[in-house]
Amino acid sequence: MQPALHLVAETTATLECQRCLHPMAWPLHAERTIFFIEGEDAAAALDAEVEDDVLALAPAIDLRSLIEDELLLALPIVPRHDVCPEPLVAPPDDPETSVEKENPFAILAALKRGGRPT
Repeated sequence: MQPALHLVAETTATLECQRCLHPMAWPLHAERTIFFIEGEDAAAALDAEVEDDVLALAPAIDLRSLIEDELLLALPIVPRHDVCPEPLVAPPDDPETSVEKENPFAILAALKRGGRPT
């Protein structure tokens, strides 16, 4: 019989919405079956063949770290609300801090007219 661990973990993480920058609750769910095999080489060979995870059998397993890793893998890459709680508003332009943007083609226009670029 092959030693295995069926892991099921659920929690809710508070993340920051990348659209509105407000906090949001995100449910996390991780479910995984991990098989344990004697030896690193045998574990690597079997891991390439099966869908389930395979780890080399160790004298002690840090379950807390294993659960934490699985929950971290369940985090979204870019957390955001389906509908943000407040409408998104662009900050007003401050005339004192706004910089007039130079036209990048102004130099070419001056050369075309036969003048010198400024």
